[in-house]
Amino acid sequence: MRARGSRTSVLAAALAAAAIAGGVTASANFARRTPAAADRARLSQLAQSYLQQRAHQVTRAAAQSPTAEPPAAATPSMRAGLRAEFAALVRQGRAYWQADGGYIRATVDVTVDDAAEEGDTVTLRITEDTRLYHPFTSAQAADGAPEYEEYSLPHTMTFIRGPSGSWLLASDKAELDGGLAPSTQVAASGPG
Repeated sequence: MRARGSRTSVLAAALAAAAIAGGVTASANFARRTPAAADRARLSQLAQSYLQQRAHQVTRAAAQSPTAEPPAAATPSMRAGLRAEFAALVRQGRAYWQADGGYIRATVDVTVDDAAEEGDTVTLRITEDTRLYHPFTSAQAADGAPEYEEYSLPHTMTFIRGPSGSWLLASDKAELDGGLAPSTQVAASGPG
């Protein structure tokens, strides 16, 4: 009887080890991986579109119109937070416009520095390169007036796959270094 109990114990231990190994293999398959090229391209496009819309909020055009709705490709909680941020950015844009003419347009380029997928979540580390154009004439620019304000800002963005299978922006963390924040960030101080 003792021998039989030992076989049962050995068999149970072997099955437990196999189950654990299978779990480790399953966990490894679920672990961090690089998103497919099509997903990476789509997420880069969503990041660029969102940051372009954000930069537009400090331009004259946005200052003259009602506050824009946040991107549809965002989670409900992200959209709620962006409504308040976009309203604050429009107020900043109006203040810039009153102080020195503000910005007439914005252009944004995005570079994906890193991408990691874990289940239905993708984290992108991107660099935003933005130009905010001043209302100066060609003659003023030739006399030394800056044509635009330019900055590069790293971000960490998280996207989740929504119920329909499309990607939704869930969070954006601009990596501010403690200096003066760009005009497209709510933390930026108004014109002085």
